[in-house]
Amino acid sequence: MIRFNKLVAQAEFLSPLKNFQPDSQPIEYREDPLLGLTSVVRTGRQFWGSLYKTDEALLKQMVEGSRGRCFFCPEKAATATPRFLPDFIPEGRLTRGEAILFPNLFAQKGHSAICVMTGQHYLPLNGFTPALLSDALKLSAEYIGRVHRAKAIKYAEIGWNYLFPGGASIVHPHLQVLCSDMAYYLLREMVARGQRHQDQYGRNFWEELVDTEQKKGERYLGRIGDTEWLLPFAPTREDEVNAVVRGRSHFLELGEADWEALAEGLCRVLRYYGAKGLSSFNLALYSGPLAASLPYFWMGLKIVSRTSVQPMPVNDVWYSNNILIDGFVTEPPEDLARGLRPYFS
Repeated sequence: MIRFNKLVAQAEFLSPLKNFQPDSQPIEYREDPLLGLTSVVRTGRQFWGSLYKTDEALLKQMVEGSRGRCFFCPEKAATATPRFLPDFIPEGRLTRGEAILFPNLFAQKGHSAICVMTGQHYLPLNGFTPALLSDALKLSAEYIGRVHRAKAIKYAEIGWNYLFPGGASIVHPHLQVLCSDMAYYLLREMVARGQRHQDQYGRNFWEELVDTEQKKGERYLGRIGDTEWLLPFAPTREDEVNAVVRGRSHFLELGEADWEALAEGLCRVLRYYGAKGLSSFNLALYSGPLAASLPYFWMGLKIVSRTSVQPMPVNDVWYSNNILIDGFVTEPPEDLARGLRPYFS
């Protein structure tokens, strides 16, 4: 049984903004129904939204200033990016459509690849198309499959940091594709708690979550193919959107239609982000172990916005997020869902 636990409190003080009259501000403490992670929903911080508005002139300057030295652009990629060992991938690099995939020059895990998504040095958030994202995701899945078959690697992840505020060191759109024999902590917890939920209640946690959110109608966005899109009850970062793939526990179980559905949903989220004035984000696609089909786990993705390109940016990750693993948002997911839902209708 899924429970949405929260505690509502009030912060009270004498405000200099109101001539030192009493002020009261609402605070919500929420608990993730699967992991138990906590998140604070803090409304009323009007200034916070300005941190996420893009300085378009500065963004243009940043894009143009980095174009000449970008080794992900087509004119340099063939000579400036690494190749795979010939006994692993004889072609040296993998390609599909505009996408090209090659080893990460600075590996983060035992098998680390970069998937450059497009020949374009920069795309605005409404410039990404389902076909472009689909090709990049399918190419990433091909690489993961090759690593698994050659090395029996058990775990894989796909990530995307867009622009410098999101942690990217290069403007050019690209994915991180990582494979290893060790699962990261969050995945281990999700799998273990998913199994515990099914053992206790006789039902897949994510299936129950989707059904519950559909009935409540507060945070559910919609279904595309076998993918379900919704807002988390206890978000970790601003503008967080989640998706899961029905009945699939790992990347290698996905068919082409599943990758296309994920790409379509992501494009809808990115269009919303762009219309909201955002420019930077983080995305993670997570997967259960590649060697097993787990009836108690559904793979999925999480995407969050980051503070945008600005002359004097304020980092949106503070000690509570970075060290204590405590979520913090200023816009309740129920409000966010109302803005996103037209993009999924």
